[in-house]
Amino acid sequence: MVSGPVVQAGSISGGVVITTGTPTQSEVDKWTEGLALGVQKLWRREEAHRRIHDPVALPVRWHPNPELADQWANIRRLPAGAAAEPLALSGSIDQLGEIYRSIPSGRLVLLGAAGSGKTVLAARLALDLLEAHEPGHRVPVIVSVGSWNPTTTPLHVWLAEQLARDHPGLAAPVQKRGPSRAAALIDADRVLPILDGFDEIDAGLHRAALRQLNTITDTPIVVTSRVEEYTSAVHGADVFTGAAVVELDDLTLHDLAAYLPRTAAGNRTGIWDPVLQRMRAEPHAPGPAMLRQVLTNPLMVFLARTIYSDRPGQNPAELLDTHQFPAEPALQDHLLAEFVPAVYQADQPGSRPGWPIDRAHRYLTYLAHHIRKAGTHDLGWWQLRDTIPRSHRTIIFALLDGFITWLMFGLTNGLAFWLTNGAPQGRRLGSVDGPADGIVYGFVVGLVYGLPAMLVSGLVVALTVGLTKALRGQRRRDNPRFLSTKFAIALGTGLGTGLASALAYGLMVGLAAQLAYGFKGVGSAVSNGLLQGPAFGTGATYGLRVGLRQFGVETQAALVAGIVTGLTAGLLVMVLAGLSARRIRVRSAGPPPSRTRLQIRGRGRFIAGKFGLGFVFGFGGGFVVEFVDGIALPGAGLADGLLDGLPFGLWVGFMSVLAFGLEAPVDAADVVGVGESLSRDRRNAIRKMLAVGLALGVLAADINGLPFGLATAVVAGFVGVRATSAWLYWLVLVRGWLPLTGRLPWRVQAFLTDAYQRGVLRQTGVVYQFRHARLQDHLITKAPNAVED
Repeated sequence: MVSGPVVQAGSISGGVVITTGTPTQSEVDKWTEGLALGVQKLWRREEAHRRIHDPVALPVRWHPNPELADQWANIRRLPAGAAAEPLALSGSIDQLGEIYRSIPSGRLVLLGAAGSGKTVLAARLALDLLEAHEPGHRVPVIVSVGSWNPTTTPLHVWLAEQLARDHPGLAAPVQKRGPSRAAALIDADRVLPILDGFDEIDAGLHRAALRQLNTITDTPIVVTSRVEEYTSAVHGADVFTGAAVVELDDLTLHDLAAYLPRTAAGNRTGIWDPVLQRMRAEPHAPGPAMLRQVLTNPLMVFLARTIYSDRPGQNPAELLDTHQFPAEPALQDHLLAEFVPAVYQADQPGSRPGWPIDRAHRYLTYLAHHIRKAGTHDLGWWQLRDTIPRSHRTIIFALLDGFITWLMFGLTNGLAFWLTNGAPQGRRLGSVDGPADGIVYGFVVGLVYGLPAMLVSGLVVALTVGLTKALRGQRRRDNPRFLSTKFAIALGTGLGTGLASALAYGLMVGLAAQLAYGFKGVGSAVSNGLLQGPAFGTGATYGLRVGLRQFGVETQAALVAGIVTGLTAGLLVMVLAGLSARRIRVRSAGPPPSRTRLQIRGRGRFIAGKFGLGFVFGFGGGFVVEFVDGIALPGAGLADGLLDGLPFGLWVGFMSVLAFGLEAPVDAADVVGVGESLSRDRRNAIRKMLAVGLALGVLAADINGLPFGLATAVVAGFVGVRATSAWLYWLVLVRGWLPLTGRLPWRVQAFLTDAYQRGVLRQTGVVYQFRHARLQDHLITKAPNAVED
């Protein structure tokens, strides 16, 4: 690894990049070649899926647009005073790679109307360049630029995020807490950005985007855009420095005659002949002229082909009917509206039944609304939970956490009481009284992550402590006159002891969380620990238990005290959770999909770190339990805490390695699609749930018996891993709540995969997009209130 700062000029990150701990040249070469292979796999698959060459590619052509281009001297990178001759930029799709390579600046803008084939051309350019790619050269990468906000995010930062998302092998940091491999490739000038959809950037930001592009010098960049938005940006800012500009041509009647008849099969090969013949014979008649104008757009040709060539029983001659379609917008709306019914038509005999057309249309409309609300064109499976308002998600998980906790701990408490009914007092107390301790540590992981788990834990502690005290009974009869005094002493002692232990444990967990989950700054981690400490220990409830054990109180008083104090602790948990949430800023706004694989070789230092973190966590849990209990038991305390803490530390350390220490990034050449991304996150979530559940379940079982340990394992595994797993949110909200409310089908992933296979959706890396923005807009405008929340 190279040490010291490295300065590199001429990259997309702004001209000068200063980094420390940069990767070696061989590492950069390896990642570059992996990226090249991954991009090639991705766009070959997409080109085949979009039927670009089925049966032949549409003859898309273009011409130069010098009014929006820079001066030829700048495009050709000529020295001052040199004569600058225009480049021959006109051509067709099979010449795109050759024409691009003739541009010395490497900067090209592809302009065209909506549906004119800009994305198809971008994909063809990337594949053409990759076919002649040489080691060490830039890799063309297509990114949908609509989500970029140039006023808040530098292009190189946003681009690194997109690369890491779509190519998971580049998401891993070069070094611990260092920049990602994607960022390293950008710094090394190994990426040729193809920014697709400049017009999709939020309105009002196009000029800012163009200004930021012009701050990047000497770096090849390709941009695609609709004409109007790019023209407005140029007039409001400046031309794209060094960029040549071409504009896509309309399809001609000759192009249609060469293409459409070849799309129909069997006995339908002649269905387009009457339509084409009439357009030739009556070029100025309203019907033929209007249809000819609509079909100059490749998107409309694709829709017409899907509706009439691919679907039996349809006659394209109806497209000439001016009574049914009096104007071009009506004809375009018809083609957009019939596309979904066409692809969801009755399946072939013997095939698996698909979704009914009306349901498919309703589900797709819901997805279109969600994408519009999110301000993007991307549909990530892990983002579908955001279609549910945050307040609703909180309530759903609070209820679910409460149900699981009630079910598991209710069963274990009931089982323990049933098994020990009639047994000696000490045996009963050992199996039933324990939940007041074990609850604290069963929720250790879950409490770090938010309000729902904290609320539920407060309620569970309240009920558990109340039940425990009621079952526990009185060791001696006390005079009622002294009951209030003893209770006050017990309460004071318990509050002090519980609060002190909770703060100490919370501080330790806060620091551990800073190391494990990346809270920004040790100060925030310490604040988090101090604020959430009483929630971890539920100081009032836990302390009251110590006080009651020490002094002994009547059964009825213990029941009331347990319930009241537990509910008070629950309210305390709510307040502390709110305060803590305001103080913490986590690097990620939510759990992204996990994209890792298991690997041990060459990762000893990293694994040792995870083991050490788990050891501290487990040792702290075992030590605090025994040390605090020792206050109430003469002859115990520090020694027991140390003896119990050591094995628990080793156990939790081992489980920490299993949960978090064996993850390694996937290879840069891997093409991880939507389904594979979901599957990997599911596998990682289940592994982490098992590891966290076993780690804390064994701790709880040692303290309070096997039934309670099993309950702790289930609750801790589910609640604790949720903050690091997008799949659990997907399982509960997307696979559960959304289908339950009728917004999406029960087999959501199967529906998305099917929509992709039918051509309604397209895939870019690990996200879906609608086949075209016009289709998405049509679904929204024709059903504006169909599935609004």
